[in-house]
Amino acid sequence: MTEQTVAAVPERNDTLRLALNSLPHPLRRHNEELRKTYQTLRNTWLRADAVPAPPAPAGASSGNTVTAALRALDGHAAVLAATGNPLWEQLQDTRKATARMRRSVWAVAGERVWRKHVVPNAHWKRLWTDIAQESTRAYARLAGELAGQLEREGHRETRGAVAALRELSRTAAERSAELGRLSRKNLPAPEASAVEREMRGMRRPDLGYGLGEAGRERASQASRDIRQGLKMWAEKSSLGRRLGKMKTPALIRMRKAWANLPSDDLREGPREAAIRFGDLVRRTHEVREEIRKGNLGRYSAKDIAVLDAVIDAGFRHMKRLANTAPAGVDTNARAYNSVKEAQDGTLRLAGQLLAWQKSDMGQTLLTSQDKHVKALRDAWRNLPDPPTEKDRKTGTYDRWKAAEKTAAFGRAAQALWEKAEADGSFSAADKAKLKAVANGAMSHAAQMAKIPASLLPNDPAKNRAAVTEQSARQAQAQAQPPVRTQTQPTARRASARA
Repeated sequence: MTEQTVAAVPERNDTLRLALNSLPHPLRRHNEELRKTYQTLRNTWLRADAVPAPPAPAGASSGNTVTAALRALDGHAAVLAATGNPLWEQLQDTRKATARMRRSVWAVAGERVWRKHVVPNAHWKRLWTDIAQESTRAYARLAGELAGQLEREGHRETRGAVAALRELSRTAAERSAELGRLSRKNLPAPEASAVEREMRGMRRPDLGYGLGEAGRERASQASRDIRQGLKMWAEKSSLGRRLGKMKTPALIRMRKAWANLPSDDLREGPREAAIRFGDLVRRTHEVREEIRKGNLGRYSAKDIAVLDAVIDAGFRHMKRLANTAPAGVDTNARAYNSVKEAQDGTLRLAGQLLAWQKSDMGQTLLTSQDKHVKALRDAWRNLPDPPTEKDRKTGTYDRWKAAEKTAAFGRAAQALWEKAEADGSFSAADKAKLKAVANGAMSHAAQMAKIPASLLPNDPAKNRAAVTEQSARQAQAQAQPPVRTQTQPTARRASARA
């Protein structure tokens, strides 16, 4: 078989056909659907071919490096969307189509077939390698050209985005060249840990920002970016400037939500930040619908699309904040499904704590003035009561705050256990009981850490009506006062219709 890049071969190429036909026979009824998904992806590559290529790469890169560059670029999504540059939309389309191809195969195959028939299969390994080569090549072209255009415009607000685009263009070009040099025979299977990470993402795509300083910085950068995107939309688009002079109820509510956004460093915590960004998303979408109906004047579809992009970025940020668990807890833990389960979890933790308290280690340490013991005592006193059935009915129990306090107790128990391990002055059995307290607290916190869905809006794009120049004019015409129906001279009646 002649070796060619995917974009250079016919739509129904052998690599795709052989990969699809390697699936178990009952699943092949989905082959046509997967071919269409692939063709959508292929079209994004062909569109990117019209963009000038960046300079030839000088070194070698890796898939993880490209992934990191894409994540860094996500921190500038709102500012890039506010520029209205179509290259940004092209880049996003390519990323979405690339992810959709893999996710579509996962949806058809399921976890067992994915492990058995997709991951180790030579045809699928070749197809994924071809897709990675062509998608990274498209990223390199689109990101490089977009960075050049924004750099020439010279806006201070886009400097950080330009640097992130340059880095993506460089690493993607290096990765694409590296993949192009690989022989498509005997491609290595991915490492088991990489397969597991991907499958966790497939099962639960709306993960939070992660733990530790890096996760907090990603969340803070996204908050700053959305705030900057709103500012650019309000100051630079004709839509934003005109709406800034109006005082309709919807606009007043949107401005209040904007003013109530959390601080950029998110010192209020991810839970409160998620609620406030959710309120901004809801109120901004209300304004957007007023525009669509023609109640706030006539605007270009491009201006409205920029506002849509800001809304979408805010919604994604809200979802990630809502799924950012307290530090140290397992983000993949199953949530408690009932009040009874949460109460049982509290009782288990209390039992573990009591068992350690009765040990020689507990009796000795709980009366000491060691800073680690003091931190444990303080966190212990701060533990929340379990929810009741009345809390469930009224919706007043703050599970997120309860999870944060429980996680703080778990971290204090873990710190004391680590100190005891280093000192070596207590029995292994006593230290094991303290370790059980720390693990039990973190497990209990993880299962409690779910933000009530009622506090967050649904995706506004789900039922969003597309806005075009024609539909905007139609909405404006429908919003005009009705023409009088009383009898008038023919000429004047015609003039009124005109």
